[in-house]
Amino acid sequence: MLRRRTAKSIFVDIGKGNHSGQVISQEIDLPDLGKNGVLIQVKACGLAISCFDSTALCQILSKVNKKHQVGTGHDVAGIVVATGEEVTTLNKGDHVVGIIPFDYEQSGCADFIVLQEFDVVVKPNGVSFVDAAGCIGDAVKAYTALHYLGRLRSGDTVLVLDGASSFGSICIQLAHHWGAKIITTSSSEDEKRYLQSLEVELAQIIEMNQKNATLKSVVMLETGNLGVDIVIDQGVTQYPQMPSLSNMYDDNRTQNMFNILPTKHDIISCLSVGGRWVTSKANLQLDPPNSRLMYLRCASLGFLFEQAWMLSSAQQGKYQHILMDIMEKVNTKTIRPNIHHTVSFDGALEVIKSLEEVRVGKVVMTV
Repeated sequence: MLRRRTAKSIFVDIGKGNHSGQVISQEIDLPDLGKNGVLIQVKACGLAISCFDSTALCQILSKVNKKHQVGTGHDVAGIVVATGEEVTTLNKGDHVVGIIPFDYEQSGCADFIVLQEFDVVVKPNGVSFVDAAGCIGDAVKAYTALHYLGRLRSGDTVLVLDGASSFGSICIQLAHHWGAKIITTSSSEDEKRYLQSLEVELAQIIEMNQKNATLKSVVMLETGNLGVDIVIDQGVTQYPQMPSLSNMYDDNRTQNMFNILPTKHDIISCLSVGGRWVTSKANLQLDPPNSRLMYLRCASLGFLFEQAWMLSSAQQGKYQHILMDIMEKVNTKTIRPNIHHTVSFDGALEVIKSLEEVRVGKVVMTV
């Protein structure tokens, strides 16, 4: 039987120009299988608009002469339909899950993809394709934030911002499993209801949509003025007041999302002595007053970019162990994926345009 050579895929243009951010559906040529390659029929893909800095992505793609476009999803689960001649850990028919590296020039929102043997692990039979694809990327990100950057220890207090998001909910579940005390935030009644439904004891849910909600005051009250050991953000405002910003937004929902983001000073003020701040904001700038506050707390700052695992060949063994541990935790219900809803491939084009409105859980494409 002839191997599949092309795949129908969905990308987002991140290059400069009038069409930047445009969603593109196109037929692409699949790369050669090679000795260690694996051809996978995609059964599910977690959809996401890249929250990474577009300039940094362009630098990654330019180094390998790739087009300035990224897939609308990189977290995939599927069935192995062909393997390279030197692949030893996978066989045709295996159910696998993994993450597509940025520099592969492939989208998970496709019918077929070609990955390397070390990019995926076998999916447990007790985990569905939707659950596997819907949590694997966020779980790797949470694992990296808590264990490698945050150096979480049992008894630590962790502040997880936007806890009802797919990434935030997995952070909460992992931190709870590892013995941490958890404080989180919500910005709507839907988010608050989801957080209250988690089978995790939360020390406090801070409602950021309330006018009298002050992040620092609530955190300090909860911790006895000691602060938290780890803060994990999903974006911060660079400056406390930006009057002209309203002109940049046509959508009130997007403006409201900006309004509930904490400032750098808010987050630093919540840190304890020796605290760790883990941020996903690539272009974060600390002014001298903020740096001085960090210095006085003997605090540290870590930048969270989970694709570093896939882009560094030196970490492949450790990365595979992380994937296997995550799947084991999903299989034993230690981690319960937060799935908002599923869509078909044809429906994904429209859904992708409104993904920013999904504040609770993950949207997953099924094939």
